Amino acid sequence: MARFSTYIIFTSVLCQLTVTAASGTLKKVAGALEGSVTFTLNITEIKIDYVVWTFNTFFLAMVKKDGVTSQSSNKERIVFPDGLYSMKLSQLKKNDSGAYRAEIYSTSSSASLIQEYVLHVYEHLSRPKVTMDQQSNKNGTCIINLTCSTDQDGENVTYSWKAVGQGDNQFHDGATLPIAWRSGEKDQALICMARNPVSNSFSTPVFPQKLCEDAATDLTSPRGILYIPCILAVLILFAVLLIILHIKWIKKGEEKKTRRRCTKHILFHCADPQSGEESQLPACHATRAKVIKL
Repeated sequence: MARFSTYIIFTSVLCQLTVTAASGTLKKVAGALEGSVTFTLNITEIKIDYVVWTFNTFFLAMVKKDGVTSQSSNKERIVFPDGLYSMKLSQLKKNDSGAYRAEIYSTSSSASLIQEYVLHVYEHLSRPKVTMDQQSNKNGTCIINLTCSTDQDGENVTYSWKAVGQGDNQFHDGATLPIAWRSGEKDQALICMARNPVSNSFSTPVFPQKLCEDAATDLTSPRGILYIPCILAVLILFAVLLIILHIKWIKKGEEKKTRRRCTKHILFHCADPQSGEESQLPACHATRAKVIKL
């Protein structure tokens, strides 16, 4: 069977995202865990005197054109790279997800302007795992359902499949891929692609022919079907041992009973019928000696 020798390697690591928001709009921002994100203010209509940045109503910094006038304790993670009012947050953590707000004050405006952002911090996707949920064979056609998953399922992850090996590439959206493969058909490499807003990841290729052959081997090969005979053989051997031990135990009990009967019989015949005392005849002593040897 031909092996898939060419791997598609595609890595998109977003360590820094820049967001531009018009005044009064809400922007959704995606950041990568341990990466950074820049909230960019793009306001040219008015002359800005200062900007106050907050996170979930907690104060972060107040910035004037000539620099930062006051800032929270997160100084090592918050900088203003353009020397003006845009804010860069680095070394992102999961709990950095939330609402960010810039309140813009100007002497040329009677009220402050507000720009808001919603940040969600995502993990980089691990390599997707491909599992075979079910397999059947109908009229010589192997039917398989493949499911793709990552450790970050549930965090805005989308899945798609790419089939390589039949001329034009074929695509299928969704985590589950149904396959119908008939013996003799050309094999193809199937690759699961997982995406979230900050990264992409690809599974190692899987081959329908190999999956179908392995499934058939597990069901019909001597290695597969010998499991049941081996178990039966062990059970039979155990039963035979129990029977042998039981027979030996019965024989041992019968021998003890026989010895007791023989002993009583000999003592009765060797005793003096009148006095009840044991006879002193040599024959009796010889018989007793035989009984003791038993």
